Amino acid sequence: MTRRSESNVVKFKKPRFSIGGVIFSLILLYVLFYSVSFFNKDHITIYEVNEKQISDNSTTVGIAVRTEEIYNAPASGFVNFYNSKGTKVAKGAIAFAIDPDGSMNNYLADFENNSDITSYDVKTIQSDISNFKSSFDFSDYSSVYDFKYNVENDVLSYISSISYAQLTNDINDPSFTLTKTNESGVIAYWTDSMEGITADKITSSSFDEDNYSKTVLKTSDNVSQGDPVCKVITSEDWSIVIKLSDDQYAKLENDKTVMVKFSKDGLKLKLPFRLFSAGGENFAELFLTDYMSRYIDDRFINIELLLNSAEGLKIPVSSLVDKSCYIVPISFLEKGSDTGVDELTYQVAGENNTIVTKNITTFAMVDEDYVYIDAVMLQPGTTMQKPGTEETYQLAEMKTLRGVYNVNKGYCQFKQVDILYENKEYCIVRNHTDYGLQVYDHIVVNPELIDEDDIIYK
Repeated sequence: MTRRSESNVVKFKKPRFSIGGVIFSLILLYVLFYSVSFFNKDHITIYEVNEKQISDNSTTVGIAVRTEEIYNAPASGFVNFYNSKGTKVAKGAIAFAIDPDGSMNNYLADFENNSDITSYDVKTIQSDISNFKSSFDFSDYSSVYDFKYNVENDVLSYISSISYAQLTNDINDPSFTLTKTNESGVIAYWTDSMEGITADKITSSSFDEDNYSKTVLKTSDNVSQGDPVCKVITSEDWSIVIKLSDDQYAKLENDKTVMVKFSKDGLKLKLPFRLFSAGGENFAELFLTDYMSRYIDDRFINIELLLNSAEGLKIPVSSLVDKSCYIVPISFLEKGSDTGVDELTYQVAGENNTIVTKNITTFAMVDEDYVYIDAVMLQPGTTMQKPGTEETYQLAEMKTLRGVYNVNKGYCQFKQVDILYENKEYCIVRNHTDYGLQVYDHIVVNPELIDEDDIIYK
């Protein structure tokens, strides 16, 4: 048997223990563990405070309720008015004239060539044209005829009002009839069969505009005896009735006034109102003592209810916290002699049974009666010293304030807030308050994840 050569034997080195590899492995495990923990834990969210306006506004349509008296033609013939629409007339003033054979129209045609319409009258007609142009809708072509009759009525009214004194002298015809007003008021030249309606007679079906019909009274056409010619609104006191949802009714139930905005021209008014129910529906009657002439041509008026509107600093509702605070009578507050900053003086025990006096200048809030100190800042029973006297006050009584945690300085600092408006997600708090929030402050959105003395890395 041949002996194997020693040169064919391969020797392996015994592996040696590597401390560097162990440390690297431990570091890798730590990083992995920290990363998993970091991504699985809830993180503190920071929010930047900004100015905002929030409201629960809702647009609705209302029915105008006025004191309206219709004037019918006492005879057949051509009708001419002596006042333009929206004109205030006195009791016994000439409302219109009935011309049985057209002699007045012929007279006015001659008179028109010799009279001047004032610049004010021209501007009124221009305004009518401008309003029609801006609001014209091809789906409602009948408004063209309304516009035609309105302008025609204005022109004839201007001419008639100028010529009335001379007209009554030149025309001596017993069949020519003048109709005078029974009461003072404002002239209007349309009817819709809703004259005389009151709030208590309004039902849900009254708001169905598909069945609504408005007739513009035609000043240049021949009318028959008994036809409506014009109407006079005899009082500046009027109202608007609106339907309310259950939610709107609940929001208004404890109020006496409501802010509204008229969609037609943006006018905002605070109006008194009354709530009532009929036929299972909720309604509100809004009362006005002015602006009747402004909306004299409208039965249905679009308005916006400005409910719970507020302007201030917008913050998330989730950021709100309740904080227990000690209260100190306001008489203990003084200006620091060196700093000029409001401060409170308190006493603590020093070495060898001595009393040490200190000052505190950080408060949660100050009102007319008390200074509020965050309960974590001082111990219960701390003795407060009234400036310039021997009078003292021990911290004991507490009140709860609502506020947020401000983190501008890298740690949590409680700031009291005065809530003006609140919904499910955000609230509006008062701006420019002492010891309160300011625009661009940074606050904690989820304060349940932190303690007040935690360091915050923004």
